[in-house]
This record gives sequence, structure tokens and C-alpha cells, in this order.
Amino acid sequence: MKSLQEQEQHRKFWDGVQRAYIPIDPLQVPPSVSLHSEYEEEIDPITYEVVRHNLWNVNLEQGKIVENLAVSPITLETRDFQTAIFTEDAEILFFGPYLQYFGGMLDVMIKYVIEKRGEEPGIHDGDVFLQNDPWVGTAHQPDVGIFAPVFWEGQIFCWVANCLHQNDVGGTTPGSFCPNAQDIYFDPPVFPPVRIVKEGKLDIEIEAAFRRQSRTPVNVALDLRAAIAACHASRARILGLIKKYGSKTVKGVMKKVLNTSEKALLDRLSTIPDGTWKERAYQEVAVTGDRGVYRIELSITKKGSTLTVKNEGTDGQAGAINLPFAAWRGAILSAFNVILLADQMGAGGGGAARHCEFIPTPGTMTCPDYGVAVSPAGIYATELGVAMANSVVSKMLLSSSDPDLHKLALSTTNGQWQIQIHAGTNQRGEYYVGPMLDTMIGSSGATPYRDGSFADGQWWIPEGQGPNVEGYERDWPILYLYRKEHQDSAGAGKFRGGNGGILAYMPHKGQVGLGVYTAEGIPKTSGILGGSPGTRGETVLIKSSNIKEILQSGRLIDNVDELSGERPSLTGKGPALALGNSDVLEWNWGSCAGYGDPLLRDPERVRQDVLAGTTSVSFAETVYGVIFTEEMTVDERSTEQRRLQNRRKRLEDAGAPVSTHLEFKLQEFRVPQGMLTLGDNFWFNKTNGTTEICCSHCGEVLATGDQNYKSRVPVRKSDVGKVGIKSVDLKRFVDAHVLYHEYFCPTCATVLSTEVVREGDEPLHEFLLS
Repeated sequence: MKSLQEQEQHRKFWDGVQRAYIPIDPLQVPPSVSLHSEYEEEIDPITYEVVRHNLWNVNLEQGKIVENLAVSPITLETRDFQTAIFTEDAEILFFGPYLQYFGGMLDVMIKYVIEKRGEEPGIHDGDVFLQNDPWVGTAHQPDVGIFAPVFWEGQIFCWVANCLHQNDVGGTTPGSFCPNAQDIYFDPPVFPPVRIVKEGKLDIEIEAAFRRQSRTPVNVALDLRAAIAACHASRARILGLIKKYGSKTVKGVMKKVLNTSEKALLDRLSTIPDGTWKERAYQEVAVTGDRGVYRIELSITKKGSTLTVKNEGTDGQAGAINLPFAAWRGAILSAFNVILLADQMGAGGGGAARHCEFIPTPGTMTCPDYGVAVSPAGIYATELGVAMANSVVSKMLLSSSDPDLHKLALSTTNGQWQIQIHAGTNQRGEYYVGPMLDTMIGSSGATPYRDGSFADGQWWIPEGQGPNVEGYERDWPILYLYRKEHQDSAGAGKFRGGNGGILAYMPHKGQVGLGVYTAEGIPKTSGILGGSPGTRGETVLIKSSNIKEILQSGRLIDNVDELSGERPSLTGKGPALALGNSDVLEWNWGSCAGYGDPLLRDPERVRQDVLAGTTSVSFAETVYGVIFTEEMTVDERSTEQRRLQNRRKRLEDAGAPVSTHLEFKLQEFRVPQGMLTLGDNFWFNKTNGTTEICCSHCGEVLATGDQNYKSRVPVRKSDVGKVGIKSVDLKRFVDAHVLYHEYFCPTCATVLSTEVVREGDEPLHEFLLS
């Protein structure tokens, strides 16, 4: 517990005005705010389960109301929103099954209102608050928080809340993701918490001011009403529960839900050694016209029951791709909620929050100070925060002494939200804004026991769903040419990630201007323990193509390579484009990363992937070293020889000596029983007071003590632009020299780790176990 002076200094510094609002315990509750805190400690099991599931269903119903009443496709179809319930003092009770990191932001908004608005104008029965201020608690301005207190006998009993991504809330670019924003004043307007409903009555002045900023004000007005109605329904349902079971019983169930979630966290943490786990990634092109490369770092340190989360090593805030603190925090809590504590029915985030201490460095890209642009965070920054949290939490799980926890580890999800947002006049002569959310179709990561899959969504949006092609074509003046699985795009590994997807479309019966499109030079989806990264995103434009002639001939295409026409080179965060009627755009959404060394993959799994079309024959041979006969069976002898050649080449490329008896080094080695391990690659041998970090595949000692093994093993350095299925010239995007590193065991040549490294940066010290 910090001293009173330290608490006061914290509150003055992290105030939500110049810097992020970061609440600190104990919450400062004004005397005028009365919180209901009495609860029953002894509740019979049947009542507990009935009330618990009722509360969970209240939250589900809130989501269904949003689905039924919202009108914007981004909410209506793809479920880009979240619902949640909080205790009287804004502890997270339940995340809904929608966009997870929203749940880890809403509690911060509510705590701000209690501390900063509780005295004046006060918090009253029937109030509903609105806010989209990223320094108070949202990812970017389109993510609008709506939350309301639930009063019982004059006291705040709990809070109900949701956060909806609004179709357009202003700014320099239609859709309100503004990659050209030089600072906050190019961005959409920021609204700190205001009461949009005052004691049960909608404030039409506040609503008018908010919708006035939007290019689609009718959508905004109707979506706001959907969010308010959802809160109203949840409040009514909870009051019904209180009347039926009593306030102390319902509050007792809430407390027990959180305590049970907390206990589940502590039980699992007890199997994980104290230590620090890290991840690093690189952002590129901070704003339209920029050519910079920016380092993002995340570390989680476990000491006993405390989890300390830092962004130390992250570069300073820049351009328009900064990630506000609340969203960074929400991304990390999401990983604990879904990956580590999925069995807690959405209460895992609240249990984890009790033991997470967030210590960000101010003025950095994942904790920017006020004044910089943040509106494109939902494309470039937040998903990267989720992916990095995914990676770090999975490495922690792979360090557990409980093999069942290893099964929960998941290779990294797509680190960018590939998208195109166009706007113009549709086929009915009406203005429209069209964010294409096909990336919601997603893919899943690998585990230490199975492959990922294509088109099974994103783990951090469990109820998300892919958009309907016909729906987009109905509402917007576009015509899809194809949308399909992107062969060979998955991160390779002993277990591969799920492939991403790829699509092409053209304008059709309307005017289309493309304001936002994604194109990347640096992979951002890090592989786990030697797995390859997920693929980068790319946009291909074919100007004045021959697509109309092809379609008129009665033929369809499934690849833009079939088209003729000019192909201008597009860059990340590029300027807006006006599209002609015969222009064609192709873009892909990224895959998930791989887990483990690709040469350890079962050849039969590779064969099945080839037969299914997931993997091509050439990819199987070059990446997995699997050779087939003419009958498409695995040629076992040739495969063994090819894989041995590949291992030799790894060490040769790294400038390391190659044993003439390498094949004998590959005989199965068994890690001694009872040893601490980290996944399939490392075991830790403690002898005479010294810890040796050893290769689990051959037993080789890689490093000792707190040394970074990466500085002591062979490393192959290659052009990062050549990573993945489609090479790019990195100079097209950035000026910095960025490399791809593969670290090998010096004895058996197994890939231990892969990473992207900016020239001049030290290799990431990704784990340090006590």
C-alpha cells in the first residue's frame, strides 16, 4: 500500500487531463456519493448459482438489445462492441462475450466518474454517462462508452455499461480512423464523461453536440439509443433480482464471483515460477508521409501473487498510431480473461485486475500524453497490444509446472487489424461510410498440441462474426470478386497458425473514395518458441483494369494476377484514393503465428494440409522440408534427408560450425523429471547454485544464470521483407534497417526463437525466471 502522500502524487500526475487517468486504491469516493457495500457472506449453493447465472444472462441480454437496435453494420453485423457489469466501486464483475478489451476500459471510465464527477454534478438515479476521451478510458474516439449506475434505496448498488464502436464521430477521414492526423486537433472531437441522460431524461443538447460531429448523424443517434436502451434494460433486470433475492444476497453473489475468479488466478499463478516474460514488436509509419520505425515493448513480472505490467523500452509517442493507456490495460486483462481464465464465465478479467499493477512510462506509444493523435489506434495499435499480451501470457503458461496449463497457451493472434474504409455516394445516391470488417472472419492460433484454423474468428471477440458479402454489396457501391482462405499465409511451426484471408472488390454503381487502407512492411505477429510470424497485410491496386471485359465474357477471377492495368505502389497510411469504375483492390487479413520449429512438424500433418489446400506443395518442401511421392504420400527418406540439409544450412548461414554427426545429435533427448521447463524448447538445470538454460531437444547448455541465451547461440539474420509468402521491399515503407533473426541451438540446429529486430537494438531478453 502506498503512503497517503504517494497516493496523492499519483492522482495529481495520472489525472486524465494531461496524462492518462490511472486509478489507485483506495478509490477517492466523495462524501456525497453513497455506495452500497453490505453483502451476505453465507449463500447457499443453489441460490448462488441461480443469481450468478441471472447476472450473466443480464449481461448477455444487454448485448442482444444492442444487436437488435443498433443500425451501423460495424455493430449490427460484426459485433464491434462490449457489455459489462461492475460492482458499486467499479470492479469488473463480468466481461460480455464481445470485444474483450472494451471491458478492461469501462471500469476505468466509471472510476473516473466516481472520483471526478461524484461531487459535481453528482451521480443520480436514472443518469447515463457518455464518454469517448482516450485519456479518461477508451481506445480511440469512435469507441464510445455508455454507462449507468444502478441505485437501490439511495445508494449505488452496481453499474451497467457498454462500449460501441460508432460508425463515424468526425475527424479528417470518413470512418474516424485518421492516419493523416498530425495531433489531437486533426482527430475526432474528445468528450470527457457527460450525462447524456439526466435522471431518466435524454439531454437533447448533449446528443445534438455529439452527433453534430458525425458524417452519419442518424446512425450515431440510433446507435446511442441502442446503447442507452441496453443499459436501461440491464438496470431493470438487476433491480428485479434485488427485489426477489434481497440486496445483500445479490451483492454477496457478486463478491463471491470475484473472489472465486481471484482464487482461480492465484491457483494457476502458484504453478508458475516467479520471473519476467517479455515481447517486442515494431510499428511503422506513424502518420501519412512518415518513414519511421517504432519499438513497442511489454513485460509482465510475477512475484508471488503480484503481476507487474510495464511498457519499459517502448519508444516515445509519435504520429497517429499511439495506444492510450486504458486500451493497453484492457488488452492485457483480455488475455488473462480469455486465455488463462476462460472457465470463469467472463469474470476472469476482474479477478486478474486485483493482482495486476500497471506501471507505464508516460509519453510513450502505449501510454501517450494528451495532444497526440490516437484515432487510428483501433487499426494499428490496439490489436498489436492484444497480440503482445497474447504472447506474454502464453509464455507464462508454458513455464507452468502444470501440463494442463500448457494446453491453454496460444500462438500470437494477428497483430494488425487489416481494413479498408471507403466512403462516397452509394447506388441509391446516398452518402455512406463503409468500414470493411472482413478481418473479423479471422483465424486462430496454434497451441502446443494442435494447429490453428482459418475463419474461426478472433479469440478476443468471441461473439464477433464475419460480415455478409451480400449485405455490404447491398449497402455500399461495391462488387466482391472473391473472398477466400489465403493459402500458405499461416505462421509455420511444429503446429501452424490459422491461415488469414484475402479478397478483391471493385466499385459498382456509385462513387467510391478510399480513405483508409493497410499495407505493411514489418511483420507484427510474433512466432512462439521458434514458430514463424503471421503474415503482414498488403493492399494491391490495379488501375484501369480489364475486369469488366472479363466479367462480360462470363468468367470470374480468383487472383488479381489475371488482370492487366497499372499497379501503383501503395505505402502504409497512404493518402486517400479516388477509385475509377474499372479499378480493382485486393487486400488480405493477417494470419496467426506458428508454435515451435517447422522442421519438427509431423510430415503427415503437412500432407493433410496440402490435400486440403491449406498449404502448397512448394511451401511444404521449402518451409517444412517434406517431400512427396507422385502418389502424394510422404517420401520418408527424402524428407529426413531434406530436413537434415536444412538444419545444416541453418548453422552454415549463421556462421556456426556444423557437426559432421548432426544426425546423431537429433536422437530423442529426455528432459530429466521434475525440471522446470518453458514449452518444448528450454529446461532449467540447477546445479551447485547455478541455473543452466538448456535445449530440451538435445540437452545442450545454452546459457547460465540471468544471461540472455540469444547472445550466445547461432543466429541467422535475414531481410525482414522476405519473411512470409510475399516479399516486399522494406525501403518502400521505411528508412530504418530492420532484420529477421532466427536463433538456433548450436548442437541440434533447432529453432529456439524468432524475432524482428531494428538495427541497433539488442536481442529481446524474452524470459528471466527466478
